[in-house]
Amino acid sequence: MPFHSFGEIPDSVLSKRMLPIGEHIWQLLKINGWDWFVHHFKGGTAGFYPELGDAVNQKFQTSVDAARKVLNGTIKDPTNTYATWFFPPLIYVRSDLQIGTTKLIYGDSTDITFLVMSDVTSMVELLINGHMENGIPLDYWYIRGDDEILDRRHLKLGFRLREIPKRTKDMMKTGVRIIDILRDIRNERTPQWADSAYNICMVFVSGGINISAEPTNWGDLAAIWDGLSAKRIYRAPDYWFCYIPWPPLLNTLTLVGRSGWTTRMAGLLTNHKLFINAFEPKHKAVFKEGVPEFWDYVVSDMKERGAATPRMVLNCIPPDLKDRKKFQQEQFDWTYPNEARIKPFDWGLTEDAVFGGIITDITHETPPKSTYGKEHLIALGIGGPE
Repeated sequence: MPFHSFGEIPDSVLSKRMLPIGEHIWQLLKINGWDWFVHHFKGGTAGFYPELGDAVNQKFQTSVDAARKVLNGTIKDPTNTYATWFFPPLIYVRSDLQIGTTKLIYGDSTDITFLVMSDVTSMVELLINGHMENGIPLDYWYIRGDDEILDRRHLKLGFRLREIPKRTKDMMKTGVRIIDILRDIRNERTPQWADSAYNICMVFVSGGINISAEPTNWGDLAAIWDGLSAKRIYRAPDYWFCYIPWPPLLNTLTLVGRSGWTTRMAGLLTNHKLFINAFEPKHKAVFKEGVPEFWDYVVSDMKERGAATPRMVLNCIPPDLKDRKKFQQEQFDWTYPNEARIKPFDWGLTEDAVFGGIITDITHETPPKSTYGKEHLIALGIGGPE
């Protein structure tokens, strides 16, 4: 069956030039086509976005519970207990590293609201907010696309909040125009933290889908750098996702390059250990039941290719999107070192176990091997007592 082409995507799609930056979202589009993407991810009051909000809500609750259990001593081995990092909520962090890492990057008291935008309409479909005090996740909320809050208007421009990205067509300008509205919303919902630091993160949903399809934490972090650097490195017309304002340390880390960023962030979050990502129950259902083509891709990719090692992630060659001829020919492949990958299905694990989270001892300093066996497995799941 022939693949779909880049030309099927309308030029009116603001994120069109960013999509080849995502290894997995581009493969999904090649296999399934733009009409498939529109069907599942256009937006509305039912379907993917509200279900994603529910799934992130569950992930945040797990994170809050894990932090509480680490602090009260219920979890005896926090080095082998992982939880969703609030910022961003698709990344995992080792429980004993969460407090220090979050304070280092975001400060003592902070909120971040993630604005999830539809690539199809450029409208805001979901707001996800997390709050941390002294690095500890304490509170979270989310607002779906049918909430009247998204119809609040910018005082000077008169645009509704949900339509500002579509009207502005510029990530940074959109963020500047939206942040005052969102700060008011944050202060209404949690007035006790009105003086806390506040950032927003603009995210096209395609970027989140791409990260969700990535097998490991190392790949996730590299993909985040790709999205944050879309404009500067890949010469895209805009960011795929960005912070407003930029947390100073994160901005500095992006400047050390893809390899430097990924190594440093993996060190802060998991002490460099490779984690094969978990799909918690509702997050899994969003894709397995709601977007089965996505789930089929993720499972087949893990079975057939496996997960890239940290060394492979650091040494892969991204597509040259600055080369006009290569772009026109849709040469969007990622080139990895010709080394063995990690194949947890070969360890005799079930699908539920493979996608329930796997903590390994593999780091960027692990020498290449012909195979990576079950001896590298530290623990299954994200750890901690029920």
